[in-house]
Amino acid sequence: MRRRTRVLLIAILVLLFLAFVLPFLIPLDSSGTDPRVFADVAGRFIDVDGVSTYIVEKGDPAEPAVIFLHGLYGSTWVWRNNLDAIAEAGYHVIAFDRPGAGLSAKPADFNYSHANNADFTAHLLDALNIDTAVIVGHSAGGNVLAHFALRHPDRVARLIIVDGAILGANGPPPFVGGIVGFPPITRWARIGTRLGLTEASVRSTVASFHADPAFLTDIDFAGYWRAFQTPDWDMGLIGLTRDSAGNKLSEAQVAEIEARTLLLWGEADQWTSLDNGRLLALTLVNSEIITYPNTGHQPMEEAAADFNEDVIAFLNAD
Repeated sequence: MRRRTRVLLIAILVLLFLAFVLPFLIPLDSSGTDPRVFADVAGRFIDVDGVSTYIVEKGDPAEPAVIFLHGLYGSTWVWRNNLDAIAEAGYHVIAFDRPGAGLSAKPADFNYSHANNADFTAHLLDALNIDTAVIVGHSAGGNVLAHFALRHPDRVARLIIVDGAILGANGPPPFVGGIVGFPPITRWARIGTRLGLTEASVRSTVASFHADPAFLTDIDFAGYWRAFQTPDWDMGLIGLTRDSAGNKLSEAQVAEIEARTLLLWGEADQWTSLDNGRLLALTLVNSEIITYPNTGHQPMEEAAADFNEDVIAFLNAD
């Protein structure tokens, strides 16, 4: 009996070691490539809430402001075919990498919830001396947009939602955040994320965003992949899971948004289906929807010319 007890105790100690000590013995390289190496000609870094934030800004600051919010795996890069056209139409356009994404910093102690991302966006507007703006949100950025519209309605001129992951989008259960936030689990999550998200797997995922798999060229993918080469790139993704409780908004909450809204949707979207877009159009009291055939989750890339035309027409409309 004593021997069994001893064996059981040893087994428990080994499991505790493997779970809580071993992950900290596995080294994690936090160096990465300096984000400034990847910055675009029109890009720069500003400090917002103590976070180094990468922005691309074009157009006359005296003109009406249009702010672009990217989604998961996204960055300012996803708007590369849109910013010039919209700026040339007479608007002050600003795209930025949300904390934890793109070339912006990815601090472990940042609150990556969509509500805090919405407040962060308001603080970015403050830093740029912008009172109100048209907010454009893609995918998960659409949900940040929705939180922004509810939390800062007085700062919204109009809204543009692009294949928004709002209604019908489910995140992990609330208890998962507490588990992921436990330091040993966070460490294991970082190790697993780095092993699982290879260049090949990320490319496959990004390709699935498009209706035409051939759309994604090496140059296109390089813009997506640069974020995964920056220091602590994995922490941003893990933080999104850790802080996701409360991200999901109900139909009743979304229905409270009164701002004039344009929905733009790829009809072949495999990530946020057109059915979600149609439900969202019915839920938002002051909205219209435009859809793009043979287009996936990224109409601003796959259907850039039509997308730009529709955005500019909406911005110019009385």
